[in-house]
Amino acid sequence: MLLQNNKAILSYSLNDEEKNNISEILNYNCKVVEQSMGKMKIKDILNGLKLEVINSHIPKEKVILFNNFEDEELKKTINLIKSVIQPAPIFAIVTETSIDWTFEHLLEHLIEEREWYRNHSR
Repeated sequence: MLLQNNKAILSYSLNDEEKNNISEILNYNCKVVEQSMGKMKIKDILNGLKLEVINSHIPKEKVILFNNFEDEELKKTINLIKSVIQPAPIFAIVTETSIDWTFEHLLEHLIEEREWYRNHSR
């Protein structure tokens, strides 16, 4: 399965300075998800495909997805990213379920989760 051997970071909606900052501090395979790639499945993006779709309308939310990271490595990497990107983006890991989702669907789900958490953590 792809999750097991393809360590990568997927980023979406970061500006050029943020992308450069991440590249400077991290030594991982970092892939940029473009807005036109919203209809693509996560596994296809991880495999390096880039199928642009004109009618993909996804929110401009900063997102960082991690694939195949160990817990300690993930924690360290998130802290490094938080040090160069403020406010912090949405962080998530690719799961056996989400790897088959389109990026658009995953982003909608992550935004809903974030909003639920914000509304229930007071």
